[in-house]
Amino acid sequence: MSNTTNQNYKIYCLSFNNPERKETMKRRFLEADIEDVIFGNGVNFEDDRIKGRDIPDSTKRVWSCMYGHLDMINDFYQNTDKEFGIFCEDDICVRKNLKIYLPRIMFDFKCLNLDVLLLGYLVTFRVTDDHSNFQRRDVVVNNSIFKYYDFPNHVWGTQMYMLSRTSAKKILDKYYNGSNYADQTIKDDKMTPFSADWTLTKDGNRALITPIMVVEDNMCRYENNSQGTFHEDCHKAHYVKGEFTI
Repeated sequence: MSNTTNQNYKIYCLSFNNPERKETMKRRFLEADIEDVIFGNGVNFEDDRIKGRDIPDSTKRVWSCMYGHLDMINDFYQNTDKEFGIFCEDDICVRKNLKIYLPRIMFDFKCLNLDVLLLGYLVTFRVTDDHSNFQRRDVVVNNSIFKYYDFPNHVWGTQMYMLSRTSAKKILDKYYNGSNYADQTIKDDKMTPFSADWTLTKDGNRALITPIMVVEDNMCRYENNSQGTFHEDCHKAHYVKGEFTI
């Protein structure tokens, strides 16, 4: 099960203008015995897809992140023949057994006919059958060591998620390949925002996994104290020393 010589997935990590974080993520992936990770360089405000728009810097940051993810998804779809793409950000601790678990997770993904699976997310508790907002998804084949749940729209996080090739193509057609979606949202505020949290993790048949596979490293600092507390609580709820990279 741990033999991934002919692995059917590709892992991408978005790391924008932060060499220190990039090196930390390389070390963390190696600690989890994962070597072949493609790093996305991200998108700055001078990118033609952002510059010249009459939008605040806060929106530019959201667009930058979204385009960074879309560039990685496009690379996966155009330049690999892998069945699954795994996309993450550069502020996460990785479960050390992720590589061993991935074959089973991909198998379950197909059994559930998913479009997107959250391997990491922002929730301040460990999801169980007792949480009414999270509907259990039954895996057809028994004996999976993982549980899968539908999740409500207020669950955020693009820490790490998995897409099939089919769902990657749908996302690219909707938001990337000449769709002009981002610019349309400037004129129509009723549209779903051009934001990774609102789109990439929400479109299609979706689920999250428990136990979680990655957690934020709790190294970021937030100007808003409540935001900082929220992210810290998410980290504390899921991080287990010895089970995740440091």
